[in-house]
Amino acid sequence: MAAIRGSRPFAIAAAVLAAAFVASYFLFVRTYAGQIVDERAFAGAADQHDLVYRLTGAVLGSVPAIGIGGGVILTLLIGGITRRFRHVIVAFGVGAVALGLAELAKHVFLTRAETGATDLLINSFPSGHATVAAAAAFAVFLVCPPRWRPLAAVLGALFAVTTGVLLVIDQWHRPSDVVAAFMLVAACGCLGGIALIAWGVGAPRRAPRRLTICWWIAGIAGVVSLVAFVVIYVTVEEHGSHLQIAYAGGGAAILAAGSGLAAAGNGLFRRID
Repeated sequence: MAAIRGSRPFAIAAAVLAAAFVASYFLFVRTYAGQIVDERAFAGAADQHDLVYRLTGAVLGSVPAIGIGGGVILTLLIGGITRRFRHVIVAFGVGAVALGLAELAKHVFLTRAETGATDLLINSFPSGHATVAAAAAFAVFLVCPPRWRPLAAVLGALFAVTTGVLLVIDQWHRPSDVVAAFMLVAACGCLGGIALIAWGVGAPRRAPRRLTICWWIAGIAGVVSLVAFVVIYVTVEEHGSHLQIAYAGGGAAILAAGSGLAAAGNGLFRRID
């Protein structure tokens, strides 16, 4: 009974994240207005200097190696030193499931509606690169001892958010693709929390501190993103307008999602050693 009660917050969070993922898909991939919002952010990012493109392309090309290779090494290293072998297994399971679902969703189950908002009809929702970055960040976060998880959450969010913004700048993905990837990994991470509780992992002796600063960053960035969304939404028929506002709003949405999920995950996993 105690395990069921302990699992309930994780189950609720997973359900909310899954619903948000589906809602984002229908809004930004299946509707004209949603596609316009995303496309203007995409077009605004295209105005960056050529040097930025070259730098971001070089960085993004390393994300799979850093995310998978570096994430695996760090997860195994920290898990081995702290003897948190159940956490290692769950961390790898979460990453594998999240990446598998992202690829199936993007290439098999989800399609991009032909609304006239764009000629780019190939579905890119959710981002595989952002999924890898977020899954690697979550794996390292999970195997860390509770007292180190706040720091791991902040550094992991910084890595994932930076990757996400660079994906938009380099024209690999739209903002909604990145945010959806973060939500997918977070939902799978909640299932991982349920698995650890069912496996008998108890609560820590001393809960880690809360990430109040991340909540503030998420809140401010969320407001900026919402204002930009409203501006683009109400000017949806003014084609090609407010591109930089849309770009700033898309970047703010990625920052809000990354910071908010890091803070929420840190708080949720305070229940698990």
